[in-house]
Amino acid sequence: MSEKHPNHLICNKKPWKDDNESIWLGSIITLNRNLEKFNFPSKLSPDKRKQIISLVGKDLLANKLLKNPKIIKGEEISAVEKEFLVEHFLSPQSFQQVQTGEAFVLDDSGEFLGLFNLYDHISLKWIDCKEDLENAWARLVEIEGELNKTVNFAFSPKFGFLTSDPTQCGTALIVDVFLHLPGLIYSDLLDVTINKYKEEGILQTGLQGDPNEIIGDIVSFHNAYTLGVTEENILTSLRTLTMKILVEEKSIRSHIKHEKPSAMKDKVSRAYAILLHSYQIEAIEALNAISLLKLALDLEWVTGVDHRALNELLFDCRRSHLLCQYESKISLEEIPHKRSEYIHNVLKNATLHI
Repeated sequence: MSEKHPNHLICNKKPWKDDNESIWLGSIITLNRNLEKFNFPSKLSPDKRKQIISLVGKDLLANKLLKNPKIIKGEEISAVEKEFLVEHFLSPQSFQQVQTGEAFVLDDSGEFLGLFNLYDHISLKWIDCKEDLENAWARLVEIEGELNKTVNFAFSPKFGFLTSDPTQCGTALIVDVFLHLPGLIYSDLLDVTINKYKEEGILQTGLQGDPNEIIGDIVSFHNAYTLGVTEENILTSLRTLTMKILVEEKSIRSHIKHEKPSAMKDKVSRAYAILLHSYQIEAIEALNAISLLKLALDLEWVTGVDHRALNELLFDCRRSHLLCQYESKISLEEIPHKRSEYIHNVLKNATLHI
């Protein structure tokens, strides 16, 4: 069995391509909206779902704030392309069950994703890799504002914007920030630090939405509440917490650099060896090893590579993104080897200094 690479529209521009951040990897801003006078998607007939896609879709396609937007219907998108969108927009939820009456909207920026009828009638997402939450939110608000000129959203003076999940009414704004925190994790200080600064209403999870599974030493922080708070409150709370944690991570990295603990040197050396000399490697193992190489770069234990290359590698070594690097079909059995080849090429000039 083989996997064909996703089509050109899915393999669009990578927002992390020029990301040189060592800790703040990115953020996802999500606005959920529903149209008044329509039942929520789970209670809609297929014809009504298609009506919503037609009604709102034409407005999104005409939106001048988007770069050449296209609609991809649920029945027209392959399993690997659905997987790509989950990876690209760091979604904790799978899109594999998307079907007729549901759809995606993508544009050439690679930063915008629109969802039709998955949970709410409309979900607007923006991925930001420039540490600029406020600007990403402002862009979504502009896009939403243009839609609101032609359609009315379900809104209650008491409960705000109405959503299929009652806990997400109000602003219906979800903000996720992804931080790379190997220093705190390997020093067993992550929980202590989060408990020290954590505010009520902010939750943490791993890369795939499981708080108990941290992959690549990446921790996501997001708001639990959307009701009874303003958009500005949500953004400020996330910004304040993540900046405090970011400062703590920098501090512990400085301490590791000064102390040069043998256990950390051993972890980095093993990760380097796995990445440079493995014949095949699975995605999670690769993410965990790349994380340690990113840490080693800050500690000045590695040269010949920079955070831009490592951040791109961190995102692009995942399965469906890896498939985008190849024009021909690749068998499932070949993927771990192709991943190793890809990593070897990116890290060919990397040198370890321990």
